[in-house]
Amino acid sequence: MAPTLSLTTHHLRNVLDPLISFSGPTLPASELNSLIALFSSLLITPPPSLADLRLSRIHLAILDINGVATRWPEKVVDLAEEVKEMWEAELGIVSLKGIGWECPRLDDWRGCESLGRREVLVRWLKEPNTLLSPARARKVGELGFKAGDWWINALFALKAGIIDSADPKGGIVADAKGAYAVLMSGEDEIRGETADEFTYRARDGNKGRYRLTAATVDSRQPVRILRSHNLRSFFSPVAGVRYKVTSWAIVLDKGTKKMVYDIKFKRLPNEPSMEGVLSRPWAEELDDYRLYKRMRRDARLQAAAEAARRPDLVVSSDGTAEMCLWREVLW
Repeated sequence: MAPTLSLTTHHLRNVLDPLISFSGPTLPASELNSLIALFSSLLITPPPSLADLRLSRIHLAILDINGVATRWPEKVVDLAEEVKEMWEAELGIVSLKGIGWECPRLDDWRGCESLGRREVLVRWLKEPNTLLSPARARKVGELGFKAGDWWINALFALKAGIIDSADPKGGIVADAKGAYAVLMSGEDEIRGETADEFTYRARDGNKGRYRLTAATVDSRQPVRILRSHNLRSFFSPVAGVRYKVTSWAIVLDKGTKKMVYDIKFKRLPNEPSMEGVLSRPWAEELDDYRLYKRMRRDARLQAAAEAARRPDLVVSSDGTAEMCLWREVLW
């Protein structure tokens, strides 16, 4: 049941909800009839198990419909509310809000909430069949990734093997032979002419800019572009890091006296439509991002509480013993 419910959830949250947000509560007749039939069938069948609910996240889709009732057709809202109340009663739970969801994206990270970035990477490097490899990231091509693929942050993109650093500020993935990828953040994108073209300003001190602008054959290969959510751009994702492939051309910046590297990128013509790329992150990906942020916050609060209860012994400069509160800096 879970795979079918997962597809239904994806359609509700990532297709119909954006459609309603844009055009209002009027749905095509076929979609409206399908929704009415769906919720009507859920009312006459036993509720899914808690495991199936957490795996499919169908309860989150129902909560979304109830939570923004004015955006959905009234008949759909009423049926969704009936399904919610029936499931809560038959499953013996106070609220669907409290049952959570399965998050395989964070399976390898659980237990690392209180660790620093370096400790997390050491743990991941010990995993069998790990893709975390700077050598892998320093290769030309898509490396098996698709335009629109999404990660929570640079650390997870590094784990996937598409970049060679977890630095949240981003930068250029390069070696002596050429450049292979760019993670943009902050003010790196100085112009975004269209969704398919933009101008990137390489940071001072980033040696990868020389590879991007070199005249060798190896340096003329397309590179992978990742946009961080904190990039000041109309095309940055709501959260996390998104990926796409581009070609590039050098643009000489004559508007400043200092030496800068402004590099114009253009997507390859055979790449998928940007419409699909810009639809990411999906609702389920935002769920995972929020869960990750909540787990990080809870770890910080727990560390602060432990620090307040656990004094450590230190030796001052004059050789006397003093008591101090232990502190840990989390990344």
